[in-house]
Amino acid sequence: MPRSTGFSAFFSLLRAGLASALTLVAIVSCSDNLAPKTDAGLDPSSIIIIHVPDSVKQAYYASLAADPVMSGNLVAPARISATLLSSGSSCSSGGTAASYTKEASTWSGTLPESDPANAVALPKDADDGLIENMPIGFDFNFYGNTYSKLNLYLNGFVTFGTAIKKPYFVTDGIPSATDPNNMISLAWTDWNPGKVAGSVRYETRGDAPNRKFLIQFRGVPEVQGTGKLTTLLVLYEGTNKVEIYTTQFNMTYIGHRMTQGIETADGTLAEYVNAQTPSGLVTPRVRGVFSLLNDVVRFTPVSVKDQVPPSVTPKDNIIVGNDPGLASAVVAVARPDAADDCTPVTLSSARSDGETSLDAPYRVGITTITWTAKDEAGNASTATQTVKVEDREAPVFAPSALSVIEVNATSPSGAAVSYAPRATDNVGVISLVCDPASGSTFSVGSHDVSCVASDAAGNSSSRGFSVNVIGARVQLFNLIEYVKEIGLPNGTAQPLINQLRAAYDQDEIVACNKLGDFLSMVDKKASNIPAGEKEVMITEATRILRAAGCTQSSRPAMGR
Repeated sequence: MPRSTGFSAFFSLLRAGLASALTLVAIVSCSDNLAPKTDAGLDPSSIIIIHVPDSVKQAYYASLAADPVMSGNLVAPARISATLLSSGSSCSSGGTAASYTKEASTWSGTLPESDPANAVALPKDADDGLIENMPIGFDFNFYGNTYSKLNLYLNGFVTFGTAIKKPYFVTDGIPSATDPNNMISLAWTDWNPGKVAGSVRYETRGDAPNRKFLIQFRGVPEVQGTGKLTTLLVLYEGTNKVEIYTTQFNMTYIGHRMTQGIETADGTLAEYVNAQTPSGLVTPRVRGVFSLLNDVVRFTPVSVKDQVPPSVTPKDNIIVGNDPGLASAVVAVARPDAADDCTPVTLSSARSDGETSLDAPYRVGITTITWTAKDEAGNASTATQTVKVEDREAPVFAPSALSVIEVNATSPSGAAVSYAPRATDNVGVISLVCDPASGSTFSVGSHDVSCVASDAAGNSSSRGFSVNVIGARVQLFNLIEYVKEIGLPNGTAQPLINQLRAAYDQDEIVACNKLGDFLSMVDKKASNIPAGEKEVMITEATRILRAAGCTQSSRPAMGR
């Protein structure tokens, strides 16, 4: 907002040498009847008077009189405040709002509160001063921030936070980024409360949690002009309500401006109420010549239910491999980002696999984590994150898996061979296939077999071994060696061996006949052959006959 030409002239005066004329005087002496009560916690040394010489003020007011806007309109404000701004907040609750409702009215009769008990002792030239860190007596929330002290400026306003020691006798309207900010203005203009003894009073009264803090300006005169101010500021514990009761206020000097209302710490938001001047013109209470009588302005913190859920943003989905030998993996899952515009956020999680701990191993497959962010008002939002554990481990064949299988041929075609290799997997083997398949007929000789085990994830491993089919001739040789080694009597063993050797050395047809003669001789000499060895010889010779294809009607050659 542009400053008026008069305000610019004021700063020109300051640059010309006003700074050297300002003095800061700490008032430490006080009369007996006006001394602040020590039980109220006010330190007399905190009273600071910033005295601006009357000559400087008169020069500034003269510059305002030369302002065509000011001289041409004694009623309408020449510099009015900006359009009223009011901030709403979904975080507001319980009187700690960042926005306020406002109302103004008049009353008849007496004030709702009696005069405060404590008077501030001020010298007669107590102009443009302040009282730093005045104890409120309880925690008071103003625009969302909590304070236990305030700063009282003798020109009719209070601020919260660190006091700024400047001669604020000229108001600048609200809202304004220019200091002072974070303020409550009762009736900010150029007053001199030191001219009337006991004109500034204060008190904390009542019992917790419903105490009140009062500041009163009583019969305070204008520095220039004949106007007077009697007003009462009431701050309420718990509700954090602000009330300004103006019993009498009139401004008579054209150069003065008046501000009444509240403003944020950064000067971007303010609340004030329009007032009607004696001429009937409605104007913001910022500047003009008008009076108030039995007027009350009330600012009440807005209590707004928090209905905005917090935000929750999980980290990226996770993909990992299984831990060695296991159908699961231990996964470090980072907590998501969660935030709320009002209160702290409580974060919880739920796993789709039913595990209650995020640190429990995650099984092969996809586990969904549902994150829930909840604020103190009960608003909640959810988001999901997945943990995918991939089975990256192939099946493993058992150490006992076959390397070579030897079988005797049972026909001229060879022999049907069965095998059952074993494989294990961290999740499970879903397929184990061999080529040739178990149960296939293998011809006489050596053959390679390859087996492949697969799991559900598509991982596979293979294992090979050999199948060696022994033909009839080799089987016959082995039978000869067996008979030699079992220790039969010579009269029994030698005839049996002779028949087998004759079968091994003769042509195919004779061999079949000799094997038949061997079986007949085993039967004849059965009394000299232990039953177990007899059974073996009969079984072996019979199988050799089949492997050689020997029949009563046809005796084909034995395979070698």
